[in-house]
Amino acid sequence: GAGAPRALARAPRDDRGADPTGAWYGPHGPLALARAGDTLTFSYSAVFGATAHLCDGIGVAGLVGPSTWQYVDEQGTVTFTTRRDGVTMQVTEGIASFCGAGWSGDQFTRQGFSPAFPCTVTAPKAGFLTATRAPEPRLDGLAQGDRVEAVGLVNEGTAPWLLVRVAGREPSAAGLLERDALDCQEP
Repeated sequence: GAGAPRALARAPRDDRGADPTGAWYGPHGPLALARAGDTLTFSYSAVFGATAHLCDGIGVAGLVGPSTWQYVDEQGTVTFTTRRDGVTMQVTEGIASFCGAGWSGDQFTRQGFSPAFPCTVTAPKAGFLTATRAPEPRLDGLAQGDRVEAVGLVNEGTAPWLLVRVAGREPSAAGLLERDALDCQEP
């Protein structure tokens, strides 16, 4: 006789959750996000507290659990939670180095969301940079005709760059590109 039916193989679960790539506008300021593979690149600017403390940050958070990402540096850990209806940022250890003491987090809802916009690299070769306060060239530069999705940076100390993720690569990469190297269809 015939054996028992075989169970269908399940596709691996994607714990990254809803893709938050775009600009989020919340009560304290804007947050730009680009998800690429198991990383979440961010740019954040905010004013908080009674004496108007400033947040001014850029960096890369790694996936640590379902819809949960963490940015860790020598001063503490900031956890991002990405859901279909919004994004939260909260200090889960120490302090947020880009905000200082007293900042506990921020929340962003779908009402304040603007999606990334498409761009094409127009420069013969474009330097793809790390998303840090002192950006460095990445090994995987981009060439004329490459397509990216872009979000405007929101941290204060940034040159005229855009936060981009490479369209069509799996896993995609995220970083910074000079605005002048791109032809964009901004909303």
